[in-house]
Amino acid sequence: MNYRQVRDFFALHHTRPKKQLGQNFLVNSEVLEIIVRAGELADTDTVIEIGAGLGCLTDVLARRAKRVIAVEVDELLYKALASQFSTDSHIQLLNTDILKLELDSLLCYGTETAPTTFKVIANLPYSITTPILWKLLDHHKQIHNCVLMMQKEVAERIVAEPGGKDYGALTIGVAYRTDATLIATLSPENFYPAPKVDSALLKLKMRENPKVRVENEEFFFKVVRTAFRTRRKMLKNTLVRSRLASAQVLKTAFEELGIAPERRAETLDITEFAALANFLFFNYDSPTR
Repeated sequence: MNYRQVRDFFALHHTRPKKQLGQNFLVNSEVLEIIVRAGELADTDTVIEIGAGLGCLTDVLARRAKRVIAVEVDELLYKALASQFSTDSHIQLLNTDILKLELDSLLCYGTETAPTTFKVIANLPYSITTPILWKLLDHHKQIHNCVLMMQKEVAERIVAEPGGKDYGALTIGVAYRTDATLIATLSPENFYPAPKVDSALLKLKMRENPKVRVENEEFFFKVVRTAFRTRRKMLKNTLVRSRLASAQVLKTAFEELGIAPERRAETLDITEFAALANFLFFNYDSPTR
């Protein structure tokens, strides 16, 4: 679907793309093949498409995958999809908000005789990209991979290396569960209406096991989030003030782990964070635990 077709659709219905829903429609058909290729689709796959829009990607996915579950929150677009795909048994349409959808109900499709692999493909609304990411990561055991269009700035944060301004809690959270690869970047003119920022296509391949071993995941992520709340301050000061550890325990931890106490959170890689969290978990001396 090209720029004129999308524009004419909204003109016909006397409305405009909804800014509050983050509606920016992909109008470069060449990108569709890049998306499908990144998803490595097979005829045994079930694809969950978040934000099906006007169905241009939905149509391509249905030709490659066993089944497509297309989720679209906008009622007008949902009705257009229903009209377009009413006779296609490969496509299931859902008119709902992905953040309110119980994914377990979708991720149980398939049998021993007809197994399926779940993959997610989406053009994510920029305003709710992070909550959707966390929701997908919660289902890492059921989902094989995700190919996600998002704001370039967010994608760069996810694939960032330690030491830079983009590196943070989101980087570590995604790396813990996935291998992340930046597939392509797209300028605003690839979309209608054109967003004010560049976009990026990111692939997340879910790991069978976490990247690092942690004794307690909840505590590990608490340490990471706390550390990055004041990323420009020395890590030892941030953790002491948060009462995650006493100054003495932290001093011992830094010495045993070989972490210089003046380092900032943005300089620690995920392995160092795991080692630190594990040490603090077993040597926790705060009454607030």
